[in-house]
Amino acid sequence: MTIEEEQQFRDQIAQSILPYAVNMTMDQVKNIIESVEQQNPNLPEGFGNMLLEQILVAKSKLVSQG
Repeated sequence: MTIEEEQQFRDQIAQSILPYAVNMTMDQVKNIIESVEQQNPNLPEGFGNMLLEQILVAKSKLVSQG
């Protein structure tokens, strides 16, 4: 991924996923990601881990801003 693509990915997470994930537990987020990976075997290897990491970073930034 280019730097621009990574930023677009982060922005998309912040706009579409974070509003839901902020009220979810870590286990709930993991379960959803695992379910999506199982339903979409064409996703690149490691996509779920990368997505989880980005959600956690965005969620922690949101919480720290209070």
